[in-house]
Amino acid sequence: MSARLSQLRWSRRAPAAVAIVLVVLGVVATAALLDGPSDGSIVRLGWSTWHLDGVVVDVPVSPQESGLRAGDVVTGVSGSRLADGLGAVSPPRPGATVWYDVVRHDARVVTVRLERPDPYPLLVQGWGNLVFVLALAGLAAALYLRRPEEPATAPLLVLAAGLLGSTLTVTAGLPALALATGGPQLWLFHLNSIVSYSIAWGALLAFSIAFTARRPPSSRDRKAIAVAYAAPLAAMAAWSAVAAVAVPDTLRRLGLVNSGQTAVTALALITATVWGAVSYRGNRDPLLRGRMRWLLGGGALAALLGIAGWHLPELVGGHSLPWGALGLSGLPFVAGIGVALRRHRLFDIERLANRSLVYAAVVAVLVAGYAAVVALLVSGLRLSETVAAALAAAGAALVLAPLRSAAQSTVNRVMYGDRHDPAAALTRLGTRLQAVLLPADVLPAIVETVARSLRVPYAAIDLVDGAGACHQATQHGVAVGAEHVEPLLHHGMLIGRLRVSARGDDDPLDPVDLRLIGSLAQQVGTAVQAVRLHDDLVRSRAEVVASREDERRRLRRDLHDGLGPTLAAIGLKTGLAVRAVPGDSEARGLLDEISAEVTASLADVRRLVEALRPPALDELGIVGAVRSRAATLAGAMSIEVIGAESTPALPAAVETAAYRIAVEAITNAVRHSGATRCTAVITLSDGGVEVTVRDDGRGLDPDRAAGVGLRSMRERAAEVGGVWSIRSPAEGGTLVRAFLPTSLGGHDDPADPRR
Repeated sequence: MSARLSQLRWSRRAPAAVAIVLVVLGVVATAALLDGPSDGSIVRLGWSTWHLDGVVVDVPVSPQESGLRAGDVVTGVSGSRLADGLGAVSPPRPGATVWYDVVRHDARVVTVRLERPDPYPLLVQGWGNLVFVLALAGLAAALYLRRPEEPATAPLLVLAAGLLGSTLTVTAGLPALALATGGPQLWLFHLNSIVSYSIAWGALLAFSIAFTARRPPSSRDRKAIAVAYAAPLAAMAAWSAVAAVAVPDTLRRLGLVNSGQTAVTALALITATVWGAVSYRGNRDPLLRGRMRWLLGGGALAALLGIAGWHLPELVGGHSLPWGALGLSGLPFVAGIGVALRRHRLFDIERLANRSLVYAAVVAVLVAGYAAVVALLVSGLRLSETVAAALAAAGAALVLAPLRSAAQSTVNRVMYGDRHDPAAALTRLGTRLQAVLLPADVLPAIVETVARSLRVPYAAIDLVDGAGACHQATQHGVAVGAEHVEPLLHHGMLIGRLRVSARGDDDPLDPVDLRLIGSLAQQVGTAVQAVRLHDDLVRSRAEVVASREDERRRLRRDLHDGLGPTLAAIGLKTGLAVRAVPGDSEARGLLDEISAEVTASLADVRRLVEALRPPALDELGIVGAVRSRAATLAGAMSIEVIGAESTPALPAAVETAAYRIAVEAITNAVRHSGATRCTAVITLSDGGVEVTVRDDGRGLDPDRAAGVGLRSMRERAAEVGGVWSIRSPAEGGTLVRAFLPTSLGGHDDPADPRR
């Protein structure tokens, strides 16, 4: 156990140690480059920079300050040719004048005065790269300090540290003089630009694997991460060995090594992007897919911009984008992490993000305001820079407190919603409820409004049933932290619960959140009670209708199978009696009257039976009954009825409502649509019957008011707790759709002959 704990501590400390070494190495190399003499030139990385007899230089400073020009090919320094070997010239002191052999259309030899480099032109030229690496480094450090146990934070930290140290070194630049003098400037520069970069790209591959791996990572995942760390560095070591053997020329060998680094970088970006895309497609967890979508999308965009704008042109010898813009192509990756943090709670560091945003906003506003005030005082009022700076500093001190308060309020509203403004939250809830048209949408609207008002990932409402148990009625989002349960009361009676998830394991709901939830619960309770009363009314109405239709079906069966045959038997016996009685007998007249009354009674019974319930439903079933009625309506229009011939027994109310709605919709299509074809589909789905009638006619007339038929269909669906709709699809015609639940449609009749 102790060995495993030691191994765990080492696995957490090792990335931080590697990151510190990479940053220190970059800082040391940058200091060496800025402290030594420079000719004002910079040798860029890439194959096109290195020629057989010299190197192409870039000059950030003006030609008057350096003597060299951008695009010059430096072939020698102080009479020593670079092609003959590096490090042949003794290091001169700052202030010395040195002769350079160059390839230029108007000169062969130029005089260069050596000075310590001016950092300002270098910062201006490489500001895009610095913005990217500093943003990534700050984010990676915060993530690692907050979540060191998260597998993806360690490689992200190494990636950021490697890019930071290397970018600082490359921004300081390798002067052409360093090739001639050799020494620490030359090998420290390449140690960062080759070795540190390779470690950083290995960390990128490891990050893509760790981020998409299971939690906790399996042994296979850990082996893959270890291989990813070592792959780019091993590839560069092998490539450098091949270049040392195959290319004897020193300059060309360095160019080949730099080209290999460019190729390894492009391959690492492509591999990480492909790995992320494959992992995203193979992952079925919606929460993880939401996190991966933004992060991998930003990474893919950054990789595409970097490869298309810089790496690919360097490999094929074309013109790339300005070197300082390369880092800007990586900002989508940082932005992807930021969006995942904000929207999908990546690594759960909401509280740290809140404070960081506040301080970043305050610093940005203060710096911008300070610079603007100083510039205004100096240029507008002609004050000295010292006085202007003092006045601006005093103003910054005065506005610091209110500025921080305003920034905190803005960030809190963005991250925590209206928890500091209960009135706004209640107003939002009231406005949202007023906009809801259907009672079924009230509860979803409530949980969505609560989640948005508090910026919490999850909210749900449970309703209390008749037995006192709670059952979930609706929810919004996915819970990621501990849940707070707030009772919903109406006149002191418990009618439900409002459940709200914390924003994360490390970001529980604050007392101000709980107070706002309590205030919202008072308003929610009234709305929930109204929804419950509406549901009870719908349920009671459906049960009444179901009982009515069940009773009608029983009465119809009793009349049809009981009273009807009895009357028929009486009529038959009366006819037999008439034959046995003489025609002039008084009894013959009475028997004729009885026979006539029996016939009339049979007609009344038949009329009652047909009025109580369509006989075709009991004889043919719902699909057969609709098909039979459609056959009598069909004429110029073709009518097709689709559905299973044999269906399980349905509650009488649901069966009757489905039949009446289908027949009425077909009748309307025949009378008003002008269609040539009509299709009725009757299907039994989970918990209900769905009726769909569609024609290819002229569609609905928006200027025509709804008639009796449309109101009848809507009312029949509402009676059994169903829903009904009618619309004109974009492709034409009219579509009538109804869903009738069987749960509120009464009970199945055990005496139904179709069971």
